[in-house]
Amino acid sequence: MAEQILALPLLILAAGKSRRFGSEDKRFTALPHGGELINALVRRGRKAGLDVYVVLDPADDVSARIDAPCVFAPNAGVGMGASIADAVGIFAERSEAEALLIMPADLPLLRVESLRRVAEPATAQRIVIPTFDAKGGHPIAFGREYWPALSKLSGDEGGRSVIASARSEFVDVIELNDEGICLDADTPEQMSALLLKLRPVLR
Repeated sequence: MAEQILALPLLILAAGKSRRFGSEDKRFTALPHGGELINALVRRGRKAGLDVYVVLDPADDVSARIDAPCVFAPNAGVGMGASIADAVGIFAERSEAEALLIMPADLPLLRVESLRRVAEPATAQRIVIPTFDAKGGHPIAFGREYWPALSKLSGDEGGRSVIASARSEFVDVIELNDEGICLDADTPEQMSALLLKLRPVLR
């Protein structure tokens, strides 16, 4: 199945530093089995057969530390929605992919298989949302039909408004056995608690 999804971009949103994380940069959190969080997510995306990019704020250029091509979102300081809008606008011009996946950079338990499961049913007309125990998670796949709406986002609204405006028959909700799709970390304490669950198989 991987051969069918090689062209799909995965955008990892890493344009903001969490204020609640204090002076630490959670994107570069050291993992118990080696490496840093953002680069571990890059590796998992590639293992899933995706074309991985990391979205950054040009005012906070840490691209030299990231093992993937980086996309710069000029309006990242306005909020996550603006970061998505900038990045998707760039891909609308330079990519012929039918869909792309979007996820935040603070999901240390996310599994490679979950990335594959979201990518496999993605088409130009569909939105694919993973859930765990009926709770929505990431990544979310947006078909190309929804890219114009994504490129108009602003502030911190994210993609919820785009999902809400889509016809229900074109939104696929898939239940996954992976709590990592919805376990993010806003503080060092939360991140430490999640890393206690990390296993080598996730690398």
